[in-house]
Amino acid sequence: MGFLDDTPRSELSAASAGDLPWNRVTQQLLGQASATPEDLLAAIEAKIDTQDPELRKRIIHGIKWLGITSPSVPAVKRGSYLDVLCARLEELMMYGEGERDMIILQHKFEVENKDGSHNTRTSVTLMYGEPDGFQAMAKTVGVPCGIATQLILDGKLTTTGVIAPMTPEIYQPIMDLLPSEGINAVEETV
Repeated sequence: MGFLDDTPRSELSAASAGDLPWNRVTQQLLGQASATPEDLLAAIEAKIDTQDPELRKRIIHGIKWLGITSPSVPAVKRGSYLDVLCARLEELMMYGEGERDMIILQHKFEVENKDGSHNTRTSVTLMYGEPDGFQAMAKTVGVPCGIATQLILDGKLTTTGVIAPMTPEIYQPIMDLLPSEGINAVEETV
């Protein structure tokens, strides 16, 4: 549709005069003559690339949930279509008082052993954020980076350059310390 365009636009600038309802933002983006929600939804539906009726229905439901065809939802002017959309997503998706996130991470590997036998190895992590505290996503991203940094400072990781944690000498010390930080995985071979 064009909402990922980060080109600065004067009409989306915080310095531009007047309120700007979301239906006008979407009308401008799509180059439509009409700004009615019905006409905008029809224009959006015409751009949907799938013929799967269930998927089309879900996409339109999501567009309605976003409120980007509504004349009563004000757009926060931030300069570009992308920034205006991000502001809307921040409004809709911000955690409320006492809410927390949850992550489920599952890795599943189909393994063929040397003897020709097969098995499946899984690793599952389930973690909840703290209400009004650190999010699970922040912990699972930040803590391994922090551990790696500390291991470098302590001289336990000495490989130089930009490296991916793909070898045991890099990932194993980090993995060994994750449980002490409350990050655990249940691993199984079936």
